[in-house]
Amino acid sequence: MKRLVLVYNPRSARFPEVERKVIQKSRELKGWMVCKFEVRKASVEENAEELAKIIKKDDLVVSAGGDGTASMVLNAILKSEKLATLGVLGLGNFNDYALTFGEMSLQRICKKFSEGKFEELYPLEVKVDGRFFRYVGMYFTVGMFAEAAGVFEKPKVRKRIGKVKNRLGYSIRKLAGWYFFWNKWRKDFFPEGRLLEGGVQKGFQFEKGTTDYVALNGKSVAGLVEAKGWTQEKKEFLSGTLRNRSFWRMLVVGVRTLEGKLPGEVTEGDVIEFLEPGDVYLHVEGELEKKVGVKRIEVKKTGVKLRVIRK
Repeated sequence: MKRLVLVYNPRSARFPEVERKVIQKSRELKGWMVCKFEVRKASVEENAEELAKIIKKDDLVVSAGGDGTASMVLNAILKSEKLATLGVLGLGNFNDYALTFGEMSLQRICKKFSEGKFEELYPLEVKVDGRFFRYVGMYFTVGMFAEAAGVFEKPKVRKRIGKVKNRLGYSIRKLAGWYFFWNKWRKDFFPEGRLLEGGVQKGFQFEKGTTDYVALNGKSVAGLVEAKGWTQEKKEFLSGTLRNRSFWRMLVVGVRTLEGKLPGEVTEGDVIEFLEPGDVYLHVEGELEKKVGVKRIEVKKTGVKLRVIRK
């Protein structure tokens, strides 16, 4: 009998929709053993470790939530080292995974799985000071954009953004408040450093005023617009550094990045080395984390393929 593992966050503002569209519909599936995993109020790493323990070979693991939940499920599957398949239902505030894979119903995902219609995704792997940090399906940022993303992690904002009609306008207003009231004069978003590639120094010193590093493996950041993706490339991805020293420049570059027009280069791996250990914010697909005293960040493809269900 086929196994379906449903993953969802019962504290999500859209949980009633998850219950109606996913949990109830799962009871109508025939020939499936359905398991449920509720995301705990814990770190991504802790949830991924717990989920990895219950994943078995040939499972279909479906994320019913936003990008943060989908990213956690991706990490759990890779950590489990089982030949499991990822399916995504976009039921969060930001749904870049669902836009990249194509929006489908639970029944459609299960049908494609039963027919053996899989595709391959090659995630990124991020290490911080030589230690594994996270597998990345879509995007990874360091610096100003990452820290600004913390605005949308606040419970009141998360609850509000799911209800407003003009989400983009609301987001811009919240970012403007974050920038002009608290961060306009700051210069410590991104410590001074240089870019190494494949362990060999390129001699590229980050320009003065650099505020961000972005690695893009998906179609776009935050899923506002469809654009070319790199998820199926075995080695290559897009990366670049940004200089967003004014709010309006941050807005323009941000929109371009959201559209998948990252002003960067194709690479097979980046190594960032800071001149002095610094504190940085890291943002992976809806999840923000601050790291203290960071000296080195490595980003590359894992070389491991993940089976996914695409429309």
